[in-house]
Amino acid sequence: MINIVISGYIGYSNCGDDAILSAICEGIRELNIEANITALSKNPVITMKDNNIKSIYRFDWKEVNRTIKSADIIISGGGSLLQDTTSTRSLLYYLGIIKLAKLYKKKVMLYANGIGPIYKKLNRLMTKYIVNKVDIITLRDELSKKDLESMKVTKPRIHVTADPVFSMNVKDNGYRKLLSDNGIPLDKPLVGILFREWKNIRYEEVIAEVCDELVEKKDVNIVFIPMEYKEDIGISKHISNNMKNKSYVLDKDLDSSSIIGVIGEMHMILSMRLHALLFAALSSVPMVGFVYDPKVSCYLELMDMPSAGDVKELDITSINNIVNDVYNNYDDYVKKLNEIKVKMKKKSQMNNKYLLDLINE
Repeated sequence: MINIVISGYIGYSNCGDDAILSAICEGIRELNIEANITALSKNPVITMKDNNIKSIYRFDWKEVNRTIKSADIIISGGGSLLQDTTSTRSLLYYLGIIKLAKLYKKKVMLYANGIGPIYKKLNRLMTKYIVNKVDIITLRDELSKKDLESMKVTKPRIHVTADPVFSMNVKDNGYRKLLSDNGIPLDKPLVGILFREWKNIRYEEVIAEVCDELVEKKDVNIVFIPMEYKEDIGISKHISNNMKNKSYVLDKDLDSSSIIGVIGEMHMILSMRLHALLFAALSSVPMVGFVYDPKVSCYLELMDMPSAGDVKELDITSINNIVNDVYNNYDDYVKKLNEIKVKMKKKSQMNNKYLLDLINE
């Protein structure tokens, strides 16, 4: 029996990170090995219920220490764990888990990580020192590899794969009914809008005007989908209230599988949220991405999908032109996504191959 401990941004009701954990657990089960999986979580009860695994409170250091001491492999991933944009404290937590694991001489894998940005010189030195001690690293993009190389992380085996969510299977569980039950009419094509608050930047009026253009020129229903409910519901309602035309807010706290299903029902989406863009790709839903972090721009390039540019410098005319191009060449965008998601799934499945290699060692 292999004891595997997963460290990540778990238990915070973030749909992207919840989907990552689900994908990692699915991947481990598909390896057909006997494994006990334990996740370090902010909300162990929910994590256990949603994933059918063990879970402990991530800040109960006595229990964390005991769990890591009895583990065989520590997985750190996925998502952007090693960065100091959120805070140095966050970075120190994830580096601390890796350091503790290596003190007990455990195997450690960075699983489909997105690295950086790490700005502070001391933080970069600490990251270099600790990450150079792990056994294997898989990364979700080339930009993350460049960040590690710039910090002189060279000792572990490093492979560029893809985000774990690309290995997930999309399930049809009546999400049109979910939309209808929550007051979303299904008489027209649906355009999903997924935005978040970011550094006091105000873009509500711009997005509202783009949405009004869509309603008036394309005859669609606009649906605001709060991906991380507590954080996104406010800005969703604010943009909706700035519109001249009728729009709809999906005012419901949904789990990651429901968000994936709902996005799959959209004709297209406009999104700041990286994992909303990845969820759209799973169902071949054309998208326009809005960049607040280099990781968004990087994945838009990987998927060959259009970017509306940096959220600090949005231009209404430019966005409308991009949206029109998606509509005018819709089938081409769908075909492109059909091809890309197959490639990304194969890359994503390599995360589990490298994990199995580490287990067999």
